[in-house]
Amino acid sequence: MVERLLLLVNRSAGTGYGPELVGPLLRELRDGAGWPEELETAVVESHPAARTAARRFLAESHRPAVIIAGGGGGTLRAVVEGACDGADQLPQPRQVQIGALRMGSGNVVARRFGVPAEPMAAMRDLATSLRDGRTASCGVIRCRFGTATGGQDVRHAVTMCGLGQFGRTSGDLVRWHRRIAARRRAMTSRLGIERVNNLEYMLSAAYRLGAATLLPRRCELVEVALGGRVESYRLLAGAVMNLGVAGIPFDPHVTISDAAAGILLLPRGGRLRSRRLLPGEQLRLRLLDRPSVEFFLDEDPEVAHGWLSIEAAGTLAFVPGSAYREAA
Repeated sequence: MVERLLLLVNRSAGTGYGPELVGPLLRELRDGAGWPEELETAVVESHPAARTAARRFLAESHRPAVIIAGGGGGTLRAVVEGACDGADQLPQPRQVQIGALRMGSGNVVARRFGVPAEPMAAMRDLATSLRDGRTASCGVIRCRFGTATGGQDVRHAVTMCGLGQFGRTSGDLVRWHRRIAARRRAMTSRLGIERVNNLEYMLSAAYRLGAATLLPRRCELVEVALGGRVESYRLLAGAVMNLGVAGIPFDPHVTISDAAAGILLLPRGGRLRSRRLLPGEQLRLRLLDRPSVEFFLDEDPEVAHGWLSIEAAGTLAFVPGSAYREAA
């Protein structure tokens, strides 16, 4: 039986969800899993607010806790960040479990864990898994990078880290969505938000890669250190992935439950570099020709000043849907 549970809904995710959805979701949870001893709800407006709410909830007690994130990939990553803040070791399954509802644009992890698209059906699935004590492991990527003031920041992701020209795509979409917010809402209502989101990423990546083919200096010159080898080149595109993603023609040779990640680095005019990033290893990039670059973690754009490093941090316990079957 669940002792502590936070249902967190990001009302700005996807096409927008209001607090009126919280009551029906809680009824599905109560009917499927029973009423936990301690239950909280939070309706937030942004990813930073989601991160703060998750961190606050977990800091209030050391009793076993579950957080169900209603939003997209960015909202889910914010909840993961809240669970991992300030800790070198990830929380154990008996401490924290995370569930995801597909209420935003990027729902890669929720889809992979077999969570239905419709929120009520998804909550019924998660409630059943909670009642039965069913969990699944999800790999976590830890990224450290330099800040504008000379310090370092630490962030986590559960899908991928995008680098090079590919790493600019999330920032492109954020800027694009600000310009066409009303028209995009109409488009997503007709075509579905996940489909529109995937199309936007493909168009941004195609533009970025095409422009870099004509203008080499668009690609940052980096020193790459990995597995005892150091080399320098202009980075066209790169990714560190927890799982294979539709639309990206790269097999990372890991599954979502592995405590490892797949690395893809494509130099401009060079051969593809790919390998597994195992626990205890680190991919480190140092900028040689510019002070900073934009990259992304899951759906969120970030800016690295001077350098960044990536490692496989371990796994977190997730609450899967009924359709999930762990790969052998």
